[in-house]
Amino acid sequence: MPRMIPPEPRGGANRSERALFQAFEGIMDRPDWVVLHGVTLGQNLVNLTGEVDFVVIVPGRGILLVEAKSPSYVEYTAGDWYLDRTPSPTKDPLKQLDAARRSIRGFLRERELLRGDEPIARLVWFTSIGRHQFANGTPHDLQFFEWELGWHDDVARPAWLVEKVLDEHNAWFGEVEGVQVDAAAFTAEHATSVAGALLGDFAASETREQRRRERLDRESRMLAEQELALELVGANEHVYFEGPAGTGKTHLVLQAAKRFNREGRRTLVTCWNVLMAEELRAAVGDLPNVEVADLNSLMLRVADVEANPEGAGTEWYEHELPRRAVEALAADPGRGAFEAICVDEFQDVAGSVPLLEVLFALAGTGRPAGTRLVFAGDARQQIMRPRAARVHPFELAKSLIPDLVRVQVRRNCRILPSIVSGGERMAGGSFGFSGHRMPSGLPGGLSRREVGQDRASSALAAALRELLVEHEPEDVVVLSPFGARSSLVGELLSRPEQSADERWLRKQLVHDGGAGRIRWSSIFRFKGLDAEAVVLTDLDARGRAFAEESGLDWSDLVYVGVTRGRYRCVVVGEG
Repeated sequence: MPRMIPPEPRGGANRSERALFQAFEGIMDRPDWVVLHGVTLGQNLVNLTGEVDFVVIVPGRGILLVEAKSPSYVEYTAGDWYLDRTPSPTKDPLKQLDAARRSIRGFLRERELLRGDEPIARLVWFTSIGRHQFANGTPHDLQFFEWELGWHDDVARPAWLVEKVLDEHNAWFGEVEGVQVDAAAFTAEHATSVAGALLGDFAASETREQRRRERLDRESRMLAEQELALELVGANEHVYFEGPAGTGKTHLVLQAAKRFNREGRRTLVTCWNVLMAEELRAAVGDLPNVEVADLNSLMLRVADVEANPEGAGTEWYEHELPRRAVEALAADPGRGAFEAICVDEFQDVAGSVPLLEVLFALAGTGRPAGTRLVFAGDARQQIMRPRAARVHPFELAKSLIPDLVRVQVRRNCRILPSIVSGGERMAGGSFGFSGHRMPSGLPGGLSRREVGQDRASSALAAALRELLVEHEPEDVVVLSPFGARSSLVGELLSRPEQSADERWLRKQLVHDGGAGRIRWSSIFRFKGLDAEAVVLTDLDARGRAFAEESGLDWSDLVYVGVTRGRYRCVVVGEG
């Protein structure tokens, strides 16, 4: 697809501009094109200011200036235009483009980016009407060519129309004496320089914090759209949201909890991951009827156990402590008695029937009847369990809760599509998305930094320096299949510094006694969470060997690691 700048329609874009933006964005086989939307001509040679709806930069063909219009009908007679139901119905749209073309030529020439033979064509695109609705009273008028007009039918074939107009322009003016047109000389490199010059002021005017706020606003809008799924199943007592990472399952769980709170229901929001429970608590805020806790802490509380025994293993966490919790709740149901229970990352607890019995006991009934249940899970994220011990979370829950309704959410609304496609190649299979709400043209994606003769720490430092240009340190996370002692970061922080890069990394990374702000963790501990930018380390032969020896699914481990990043994912070393 073309590079769209900006990656979404600008604020205030009208219906015709949005239609063309979607049309250009949907072009799949023109990756070297650049489409600029809403270019303000502050350095205008004709008026005080001006604007071009679209500037389409096509290597090997030229530049096309597009004016988007959506009238109910169009009439042209002897130089006079009438565009019904537009703000200025008698304004000549082609003169607007002529003025913009002169300004752009002058601007680029002043910066020595224009030799003079680059084709710059014009197109007025009527997105609302067909060609048959155009009343041309003077069809042989010298002021324009018919091929400089686009119509509603052409919205379905934008690449064809752009190339047709540029080809017609080049063919005609290539024969005109005194006019130099050399489309072939307009190379991809030259086109990139022109695009950068035309929107350099836009990039400079936005601060990093403004771009961050835009990202957060965009994510909030896309997540809000997913709430329709919650409304569709609102009458069901027991609901299971199932889908890949980044489809808004956590958001749906939180929204369900907030609805239960408004209804006055005593509500529990829980999960297995301690870090994720902290995120859920922050997202819920101070609601009077909602308690948020990780399941282990909750069991300790109801069982009156101060802490987990040192060195405790699976037997304690998944059998002994759940047994004590169930017994305590049977003796005193008031310790639970939740009228609604919301469980995120349900697959983490689905493999243990005793943990499920704790959830039912927390309802004060021993079975879910009468208690609203909302679960969310992703079977592929059972990365802490060996393949042989994994279960299908929904099928297991359904066997215990016969009226449990499964709702599949598969539209990606958190992860840049280019990260998904790159991650799928790494993992060797589809992540399971049915489509993407996240715009494809946003900057970012998945990249790799190979570890050569220099140390892996130098490659990590280079990756982080690159990310910190665009992202705040708190929005960057370094993840590994290994824990604190064996990961690249863990080993680096446990020994004396051996290079300037390692000294820099020690200042940037969070650790005891340091002031660093870049977090680091294992993929397992960070599961369920996400960040603007993620660096993955140790995805090498040693990491694969660890997964194989532990019976873990390597493909799913890569899937979970890659999908933690919303806008950037950098793989250091093998991928």
